[in-house]
Amino acid sequence: MNKELIILIVSWVVCLFLLIRFIPKERKRYFQIVFLFAHATAWIFTHIQVSMDLVRFPYREFSHATKMSFSLYYIVLPTFAVLFLLYYPEKKHRLKIFLYYLIFSNGIHLYMFLVEKNSNLIHDLNWHWWLAVSIDFLVLYMTKTFAFWFRKGFS
Repeated sequence: MNKELIILIVSWVVCLFLLIRFIPKERKRYFQIVFLFAHATAWIFTHIQVSMDLVRFPYREFSHATKMSFSLYYIVLPTFAVLFLLYYPEKKHRLKIFLYYLIFSNGIHLYMFLVEKNSNLIHDLNWHWWLAVSIDFLVLYMTKTFAFWFRKGFS
């Protein structure tokens, strides 16, 4: 078994464990919507990155179907978004909220950086850390905005 497959299996197991363990049963439907929205948003941004030759995915789960990685942007990033909203500091100072965004944006990028340096799952071609953190920040903001808008329908 190669290291790419091991990284993907470990990522899946960790993500599934985190989702099952930390999401309260009474809020599962809400976080399913959050997961799907983050999944769709991540897919759009990844498609743009791949089509502009900013990133490349040499090892892909479905190499004949897509040029993108399935697990990294369909499971891992949405899991980060769910955890982001699960512990979002709603009634805190703006600086704390901004720092919260920065911590999660950098956490996503740190995961991708470690995967890039230790495997063939992703290669940054013309991609910079500040751009990656900015895009992750935007994805988290869009997900939070959608989730809060969607949650208004429940109250």
